[in-house]
Amino acid sequence: MCKLPFLILGLLFSINVIAQKSPHGDELLNDCSECHSTGSWLVNTHNNTFDHNQTGFSLIGQHQQIDCKMCHLSLNFSAEKGKSACVSCHLDVHQQLLGNDCEECHSLQTWIVRNVKEIHFNSRFPLTGPHANADCFECHLTENLLQFRPLGVECNDCHSAEYLSTTSPNHVLAGYSIECFDCHNMLSADWSSDGFEHGFFPLNGGHAINDCAICHISGNFETISADCESCHIDDYNNALDPPHLASNFSTDCTECHTINAWTPSTFDHDALYFPIYSGEHQDEWNSCTDCHTNSGNYTLFSCIDCHEHNRADMDDEHSDENGYVYASINCFDCHPNGTED
Repeated sequence: MCKLPFLILGLLFSINVIAQKSPHGDELLNDCSECHSTGSWLVNTHNNTFDHNQTGFSLIGQHQQIDCKMCHLSLNFSAEKGKSACVSCHLDVHQQLLGNDCEECHSLQTWIVRNVKEIHFNSRFPLTGPHANADCFECHLTENLLQFRPLGVECNDCHSAEYLSTTSPNHVLAGYSIECFDCHNMLSADWSSDGFEHGFFPLNGGHAINDCAICHISGNFETISADCESCHIDDYNNALDPPHLASNFSTDCTECHTINAWTPSTFDHDALYFPIYSGEHQDEWNSCTDCHTNSGNYTLFSCIDCHEHNRADMDDEHSDENGYVYASINCFDCHPNGTED
């Protein structure tokens, strides 16, 4: 009969243990020994076998180093189920301007953001060219350096000061577009206008110049004439071989020249005047002055300087020509193609 009291005490103890609820909540059914030892209720962080992956929140990165109580502010873990969002534990220092998912910018290993360019690439304003090297705080000018308030993505949102202060040329007076990339290349390291689309007058060949002021000499960048003489009238007036002005050449440079260089000229002497690039004369001259002996007037030319004939023979040859005179112009009247026929 002496064993009965012990059996009753054991049964009462068992009932008490079963009736007692876990301080961690009803849903945590793990054995206590996974975290605790028989010597103390303190969590043995080195030898505990509790698998946090079972909770749906893996402890990786910096989460491996923190004390359980930093996240579990009470012992009722069941009541905290589902609170796995970053903002559940971390104060949003960006004041809800960048969303609630810290991992969009930060990693589990560190708060330091190492891939700003990649992050910005998926934003409204990818960082390319000089913008890729800009300091974040040059654009995000807020009272709190951690806010990063969204900014406008139009050029003028950041560069209105440059637009208003530029005097060469004066953007405001000229009525230039406030879209910087209309004239400037976003990949360029400076404000050069190498991105300006000059399609109305292609800058090719000899026109491929970098200094706009060579043509826009007044500083006025409004549309100027595309006629050759508007820029090259001095070249026309000063040309001496041949003298363009005295010879009354056309002021349309493209009739004789290409945009690549002044020489060689593409003047089609054969089609316009006299065949010297084909026919019997193609190997008989070296320069224009061989025929145009008066360098001051290219409307004059000489045939008889090369075609020296016996006067008597020529008289017989031209006996049927009334009033024949030995002059180059007469030769050309009858021999426009440079042949004897």
